Amino acid sequence: MPKSVASRLLIPIAVIAGGPGIAAAQGQASLALEVNRYYGDHERALVEGAVEVPFTLMTFTSGGESLRANAKVEVEIVKKGGEQVYHTERDIQPEAANEAMARSDRVSTIETFAIYAPPGDYVATGRITDLTSQQSYEMTTPLVVPAERPFFSDALLSNRVLKNVQLEEGSYLPYLIGTTMFNPNPRHVFYKDSPLLYFYYEINPEVAGGEGGSHELQMLVLGADGEIVKNLGDRAIKVSEGQNFDLGAFNIAGLLPGEYVLEVRCSTCEAGEQLNAGFEVREPLAQLARTQLLGRPAPTERPAPKYYAGFTPVQVDSVAKAMDVWFSNQQRQLFKTLNNDGKIEFLNRFWASLDADPSIGDPDTEENEPKVVFEQRIAYADQVFSSSQRLGRDTDRGQIYILYGEPTERFDRPYEATVGPYEIWNYTGHGETFAFGDFARDGRYRLIYSTNRRFVGDPNIQTQVDGGQASVRQTTIPFGRGYETIIEDILQNRVTTRSFQR
Repeated sequence: MPKSVASRLLIPIAVIAGGPGIAAAQGQASLALEVNRYYGDHERALVEGAVEVPFTLMTFTSGGESLRANAKVEVEIVKKGGEQVYHTERDIQPEAANEAMARSDRVSTIETFAIYAPPGDYVATGRITDLTSQQSYEMTTPLVVPAERPFFSDALLSNRVLKNVQLEEGSYLPYLIGTTMFNPNPRHVFYKDSPLLYFYYEINPEVAGGEGGSHELQMLVLGADGEIVKNLGDRAIKVSEGQNFDLGAFNIAGLLPGEYVLEVRCSTCEAGEQLNAGFEVREPLAQLARTQLLGRPAPTERPAPKYYAGFTPVQVDSVAKAMDVWFSNQQRQLFKTLNNDGKIEFLNRFWASLDADPSIGDPDTEENEPKVVFEQRIAYADQVFSSSQRLGRDTDRGQIYILYGEPTERFDRPYEATVGPYEIWNYTGHGETFAFGDFARDGRYRLIYSTNRRFVGDPNIQTQVDGGQASVRQTTIPFGRGYETIIEDILQNRVTTRSFQR
């Protein structure tokens, strides 16, 4: 009989499907369920799975400064023949920072689960009940725990991974492989504005001829018609005790919207072993920030040729506040001296100047690419970093994300026992490192370290990492508290240190 591996079977993970969220019509997104990662001995296997619940399936009502939904998530596993062998349920209360986030089909909450199960045929059911409307949705999927391990197994596709995740001894999280946490993506939907698709799969040593064998693999992307649309090249795995898996990423930006299959073929296998994992590519809908986040009324006729035409002084100042992190000090001071018409003209000139820069814009296109990037980052920051106290764009992490975008490297430390969780973001192209800590345990990650003097970190961290840099910010860490591990972590992983080591 299947057996749970932890008392808390459902572990919530807030997720944005591939990047900045976009408003969608109610019901466009559906419940999704996946079950994978079967591994263990011949008597039982550890089975991991995830249920993805789009925000559009739940009713959000006012809950202070944010919107909140109340729902119940259930997972049931039935053995072939009808015997229920596993059931768990949990109430959830996801929060949305605004109406746009609540209506977005790209914003979801994910519940993961894990059980031990002997070989056999099962059916897994995921069910969500919106406790406000009492509307329920469910999805089932076959679950086959094989008696013999296949050549390929444990295929995962993800739009995001967190590296160097550290767990306390004896702890366990589904979808954590070594120190790399995969963001579950049960719908297998990927958006082109977050173009990296991460993959993971394993080769089983006993099937592959034991440890020490080397296997040549070919990786392809196939279209819905089975034709090769992208050759990702050859790969090789030498199976050993500590290495029987492949982990990497490829860019989907050049793929047209549609359904695809990632296929991995074993070139050296007599049986012609291969792995197939399906996924879907979608275009981003890039109008959310323009029509909803920045407060512009939805147009009823052809838009005016200039941005922000007809905006009130309050609306113009709201736009400028969101753009502030992109302004220089001189631009910021000039903006304050202008009347409303002058401010609108200033903002239009600002975007025109960026669009004229061929390194980031294209004046020959109708769309202003830098402006679109900015609005997508605003939308993403509000959806990922918002709390009950403030919008994500106003948080320390949100400000850095709006300015620089997605970090090239991110070190997540969610289970630091002594001082609290923290994150290290590296932007290798800019030569910048930022670290954020939630040492007040209130969900607000404050800037604790920065290589950019425009953004001042916590003095207790900043001065010890950099050796005496002055700071005017009040410390968020009580004096004498143990944060030596954080300082050492930043020193080891910040861009400036690591660049000298290469």
